[in-house]
Amino acid sequence: MSTEIIIAHRSNFLCEILRESLERRDFNVLSFTTSGTEALDSIRERKPKIAVLNNSLSDISGIEIVKTLREENTDCKFLFLSQDTEEASVVDSELSVEGHVLAFDSMSQFFFALHEINGGRTYLSPSAEKLVRKPAVTSSLSLNTSISELKILTPREIEIMQALSESCTTPQIAERFLISPATVNNHRANIMHKLKLKGRNQLMRLAISMRPSYFATA
Repeated sequence: MSTEIIIAHRSNFLCEILRESLERRDFNVLSFTTSGTEALDSIRERKPKIAVLNNSLSDISGIEIVKTLREENTDCKFLFLSQDTEEASVVDSELSVEGHVLAFDSMSQFFFALHEINGGRTYLSPSAEKLVRKPAVTSSLSLNTSISELKILTPREIEIMQALSESCTTPQIAERFLISPATVNNHRANIMHKLKLKGRNQLMRLAISMRPSYFATA
């Protein structure tokens, strides 16, 4: 059963782009709107698992929507898509939500946030994490990583990293390489051990940061 989502953003254009992108990834977009009132009513009536919200809606704000629904003990989880750092600061100071990404983050960050929320976890994109001044999660590798440092990975582990950089889920990776999800998880654990990464967030951030040229030459 696909995850049901409602989108509320001040840009109708972006709503349509997100809907098409989500539906291509087998999410079920129940509705989208630029109106906070419509979003609130729709979440109440249709009970999606996740609501993707922007704060600056046409009437009531995304923050007001979350506060209202939290008081009503809704089961809906929230992913905030903040337009800029000022808006993100307001969201962070007033709310505790399951996910928070900024408009200038990549689509990979957006979909990884959805993946984490859908799995019952929380997610702050690196840019949002810096904004709220939480300790930055860093790894021993970065955008300046030399190709030689990736040579400790096997060819299959490089392929797994490339798939992660494309925001593929474990089942999608398993299907791509004709292996079991358990084998994918074993490869992921081996990569994190070899590269001294602490947790899946570090692994995903590293994979997303890698340019295609890394995988072509590693």
